[in-house]
Amino acid sequence: MIQSSTFWLVLLLSVVVFWLLPKPYRFNFLAIVSISYLATIELKSTLVLLVWTVAFYWLAPQTIGNDSWRRWLLSTLILAILSYLLYFKYLPPLLEAVSFGNEIARQFILPLGISYFTFKFIHYVVEVARGNIQDRSLPQFFCYIFLFPIFSAGPIERFDHFLTHQEERWQLDSMVAGLTRIIHGLIKKFFFCQVVILSLLGPHQEAGFPNANFILERLDLLPTYKIWGFLILSYLYIYIDFSAYSDIAIGASRLFGIQIMENFNWPILATNIANFWQRWHMTLRRWCQAYVYMPMIGLTRNPYLAIYCTWLIIGLWHAGSLNWIAWGLYHSTGVAVFVKWERFKRCKQWFFLNQIPLLRYVSMVITFLFVAGGGVFIANYDHHIYNTLRILAKLFFINLPT
Repeated sequence: MIQSSTFWLVLLLSVVVFWLLPKPYRFNFLAIVSISYLATIELKSTLVLLVWTVAFYWLAPQTIGNDSWRRWLLSTLILAILSYLLYFKYLPPLLEAVSFGNEIARQFILPLGISYFTFKFIHYVVEVARGNIQDRSLPQFFCYIFLFPIFSAGPIERFDHFLTHQEERWQLDSMVAGLTRIIHGLIKKFFFCQVVILSLLGPHQEAGFPNANFILERLDLLPTYKIWGFLILSYLYIYIDFSAYSDIAIGASRLFGIQIMENFNWPILATNIANFWQRWHMTLRRWCQAYVYMPMIGLTRNPYLAIYCTWLIIGLWHAGSLNWIAWGLYHSTGVAVFVKWERFKRCKQWFFLNQIPLLRYVSMVITFLFVAGGGVFIANYDHHIYNTLRILAKLFFINLPT
C-alpha cells in the first residue's frame, strides 16, 4: 500500500478530519475511511469481511458461559473463519500439488490481509468467551479489524490493547513520534533495502527482491561462502523490509492517537533462537503462544510437541507450501534443541558454562547464522523442496545431484 500515493493522501486527509471531529464521531469516521479505502483496492473481499465482522461482533457475546451450545458456537465460529482461510490460502497450492491443473488454482484470489484478520477474529471471540473483553463498541471493533495502516502488514493487534492505548486529544508529541517512525520506515524500505542490500546482491535479485535462481543455476560452481553471503543479505533484507512496514504502520496509527503493539526488537542481536522469537514478529509469536502453545501444553503436557505444533502453525500462517512447512520444522527443531541445551547447562557439572562471557557472543553469531541459513526454505525461487535441500547441503560443502 505504501507505494501508492492514494494511501498517503487518504492518511493525510483522514488524520486532519479525525482530530477536527468531536470525540464520539472519530472512530465512526476512521472505520468508514478504512473500509472505503480497502474497498477501492479489493471490493468483493472487503464486503465479505464486513459480513464476517458483523457476525463475530454479534455472535461472540453468545459464547460466554459453560453451556454446551455456547461451546459449540465458539468452536463453530473458529472453524468457520479457519475454513475461509484454508479455502483461499491453502486449497490453491494443494490443487497444484495434486496436479488438478493450474487453471483451477489461478481462479482463487487471496483476500487482502486474510491471515491477519483471521487471527484477530480468533483472538477476539476466544477472549470474549473467557470474559476478558467486556468493553465492546461496534465502531471500535470495525476500526480494530479494518484499520487501513496495519491491515495487510500487521502487527497482529490485540483488541484489549487497541482499546486501552488510544489518546483522547491531539498531542504534538504523538504526531512527532508518528511522523518520525514513518520516516524511519521509509528510509529502511527505500534506502537500506532497495539501494544498499539489493546493490550488494547484484544478480541475486529479481524485481526488487532477493532471488535464489541465480544460485540454483550455478550451485555446483559457486563457493559456499557466496551462498552464505546471499542468505545473510536476504535475511537482512527480509528483516529490514518487514520492520519498515511495521514502522510505517505503527507510525501512521500513532497519528490517530492509537499506539499499536511493537513487532520487532532487534532480532539480529538475539543471543539464542528462543530469544530471537521474543524479538521477531512478536505479535505473531504471542498469538501462537496464547492460542496454540499453551493449549497444546495443557492437552499433552509435552513441551516439545507443543513447540513443533506452534512453529508448524507459524510456517503455515505464512503460506501453504512444503517449503514453509519445512521452515517451521527447521525453527521448531532449533527451539527444541535450545531447550534441551538449557536443561543440560543447569546440571551441576556443566553450570560453569553460564559463567563464560564469551559464550554469549558465540551464541549470538550461531543464532544469526541459524536464522539466515533457514532462509533456504523461503528464498524467492522455484519452490521444489529438493532444490531447497540442495542449497542447504551446499552450505555444509555437500553437493547433491540435480
